[in-house]
Amino acid sequence: MHSHQKTDKFQLITDKLITLIEQGTKPWVKPWSATPYGNLITGHRYQGINPLICAIDTLINDWQHPFFIGFAQAQEKNWKVQKGSKATYLRWGGAIAIESTDEETGEKSKHYKNAGRWFNVFNVACLDDSDSNEKISDYLEKNQITGVNTEPRLEFAEALILAQNVDVVFGGDVACYVPSIDKIRMPNYEDFTGALAYYATYLHELTHWTGHSTRLDREIVGQFGSKSYSFEELVAEIGAAFLCSSLNIESQLEHHASYLDSWLSVLRDDNKAFFRAAGQARIAADWLLNNAGLNTNESVAA
Repeated sequence: MHSHQKTDKFQLITDKLITLIEQGTKPWVKPWSATPYGNLITGHRYQGINPLICAIDTLINDWQHPFFIGFAQAQEKNWKVQKGSKATYLRWGGAIAIESTDEETGEKSKHYKNAGRWFNVFNVACLDDSDSNEKISDYLEKNQITGVNTEPRLEFAEALILAQNVDVVFGGDVACYVPSIDKIRMPNYEDFTGALAYYATYLHELTHWTGHSTRLDREIVGQFGSKSYSFEELVAEIGAAFLCSSLNIESQLEHHASYLDSWLSVLRDDNKAFFRAAGQARIAADWLLNNAGLNTNESVAA
C-alpha cells in the first residue's frame, strides 16, 4: 500500500503570506478595489477569506486575471489544465462557536471548532485553451468595476462610522483604539494623505473597537509586540480590508515595519493564525455593517 503525505494547506498558504510580508507586500490591500475574485464559469464571487487566498497566489504567480475554475468545470468545457499547474486551495465554511460551562465554577467559556473544508481551483492562466479568453472577456464586461465616483463610496463610509456611535478624539499624530477607556484616537482628516487613507485607518480602529467586552469580546489587551497584540493587529488589518471591500474603497493602510515583524512572529509560530484572524475579522466586519444596515453579503459557492 502506498502512503501519500497529505498537503498541509494551512502551512502552504501561510508560507506564501509570510513571503509576501517579508517582501513588504500586504496581499489583502490593493486587490479589493479591482475586479472581484470569482469563478470564471458560474460568475460567483468569492467571499470571506477566499479573496485573500486568491490575492496571495495571484501576486506570487503574477497572474493577469482574477478568475478561477474548478478542474471538473474545465473538463466539462473540454479545456485542459496545463501540466504542472498548482491549484489554489480555497475554503468553504468556517469556524463555529461552542460555549461550555465549568461545572465547578460556573464560568462560561467559548472556543471555536473548525467546520470548513477545502476545494481546489485553478487560475485561468493555468488553462491551455485559447477559447478561455472569450469567456474572460464576457465576464469582464458584466462584472468589472469601472468609473465609480469617489463621493458615494466616502458617503457610505461616513454612514457606517456614524452608525456606530463611537467615542472618538480627533487631533495629534496617533491613530489607535484605547480599550481601557473604550475610545478611538484619530488624527484630523486634513492630516491624512487622502480620503482613502483616512477611512482605511478609521475602519482599522473600528475593527479593534468591536473587540471590547461589551461587543464581540476578543482578547484585545496585550503588550506591544506580544502574540495577543500582534494577532489583534492582524484581525484589525484584515477587518479593515473586508470593510473597504464592502464599501468599494481601496485599502491604503500603511503600517510601521514593527507591525509586520510582529505578524511574522505569530504566523511562524501558528500556521492557522492567519485563518483564525480572518475569521474574527469577518465577524467584526459583519457586525459593523449590520449596525449600519449596510450588510448585503450573499453566500456563494464555487
